[in-house]
Amino acid sequence: MPGFDKAAATYDRSRQALIPDYDDLYGAAVDALELDRVKNPKVLDLGAGTGGFSQEVINANPDCRVELTDLSVPMLEQARARFGTDPRFSFRQLDIVTGEFGTGWDRVISSFVIHHLPHEAKREVFANVCGALKPGGIFVNIDQVQACSQAVQDIHMRLWRKDALAAGALEQDLVDGVARMEAMDINADLDDQVLWLQRAGFAQVDVVYRNYFWAVFVARKAS
Repeated sequence: MPGFDKAAATYDRSRQALIPDYDDLYGAAVDALELDRVKNPKVLDLGAGTGGFSQEVINANPDCRVELTDLSVPMLEQARARFGTDPRFSFRQLDIVTGEFGTGWDRVISSFVIHHLPHEAKREVFANVCGALKPGGIFVNIDQVQACSQAVQDIHMRLWRKDALAAGALEQDLVDGVARMEAMDINADLDDQVLWLQRAGFAQVDVVYRNYFWAVFVARKAS
């Protein structure tokens, strides 16, 4: 997406500013991966951006091997700059709708990516992730969700703005963030996404964290 190509250089700063509960959000996601239950986990990061989620994964388990994928070359360049020549990381340009995920992954992760897709494409991605995982593998997706009503969505927006400003975000950060949401986001209801993951073939699906208009989905493939 051209918008993300242009934003690559400033993406990490703006993300930290716009996610006031960043540590809790990503902490819950990493805990849900159960990385200590697999020896040398193979992890696929879909829409990895500059590598923030992959960084949290490797911090939690230094024995992981992570492939970072993204459609945006500038984003991947930022990720390469983050991790340098560390052999635990590999990088690949990938369209998550039309590209191949491969197979044999212990874990698949994604953060703030899939909500950009039309709902039918979301369902296809979920099915492809299930097919790419080993038996017993886990998919953790941090993503935006649509509230049950516009009134609740407005409450979430108001709380988010207040907390983001208190955490150090600039007013312009919020203006730019809302503009991106309005231009690019196709949010789905939380319950719909749980159902789609179940229909994609996952044996266990749950939501382990929710705040504002994002949530952490955890989907486990049958052993």
